[in-house]
Amino acid sequence: MSRYGLDRSRSAKTLRPSGFTLLEVLIAISITALVGLGSWQLLNSAIKTYQLSQKSLQSLGALQRAQLNLSRDFRQIVPRAIRDEYGDYKPALDAKDNFYSVEFSRIGWRNPLQEPRSELQRVAYELVDGDLLRHHWKVMDRAQDSEPVTRRLLTEVEAFELSFLNESNAWVDEWPSEGTGANAGEALDTMSEYTTLPKAVRVVLSHPAYGEITRIFEQVNYLENIMIQASDPNGDNSGDANNNGTNNDNSNQQNNSGSGNTSDDGFNAGGSVGTGDQTGGGP
Repeated sequence: MSRYGLDRSRSAKTLRPSGFTLLEVLIAISITALVGLGSWQLLNSAIKTYQLSQKSLQSLGALQRAQLNLSRDFRQIVPRAIRDEYGDYKPALDAKDNFYSVEFSRIGWRNPLQEPRSELQRVAYELVDGDLLRHHWKVMDRAQDSEPVTRRLLTEVEAFELSFLNESNAWVDEWPSEGTGANAGEALDTMSEYTTLPKAVRVVLSHPAYGEITRIFEQVNYLENIMIQASDPNGDNSGDANNNGTNNDNSNQQNNSGSGNTSDDGFNAGGSVGTGDQTGGGP
């Protein structure tokens, strides 16, 4: 073999391209794609789980805030009637209004800024297209230009129902109910119809995520009656008065007898003094 041929073979070996074959490149791309796909699925699952958990937490938080507002409002209802925009009386608790599901007066409207307003507040609830709305007015007796302040408490509400426990311990769907404020044998008070409150209010709220939620709010006048009955089961205080009178009489008798003993002790012959007063009273 000539020298020229030897140099040519060496050059050919030196110039031969080095690297991966097509099959090796395809295998590497496939492995990278599989790893990337698995990582994307894992990351996507984590993101979806986070989004669902945040949505669930937001929904639960909104439900809790709505329940808190309902509890604050319905537990603080007071028998305060108002005048509407036309000067007509409206009941303290009105569930016959065609505009709202329920409208009532409540106490406990905090005033941290010390504004010149009352601590009483007029509140109304209504359900519009699945949204539970809360309205309140800045004044109790409204003028024609009085506008409510509206706030959406909860969304996706399927139903918002109310019922009221009357004096006969029966649940009614409207308030004031028939015969409210009128008692047999008593004169009819013209304002009692507007100021009479039920014993309790039952609120039923239906939500697609939490089902049907029922809450019962006892009213102030009913709780006061329970407290009075618990403190005095007989319903009167005559027994206590009699007992107090008896105790006072006994204490007075004890004081009188104690005074007699003291005077007797003041004389060495107390008995003879008493006898002398009785027998020798003639002269």
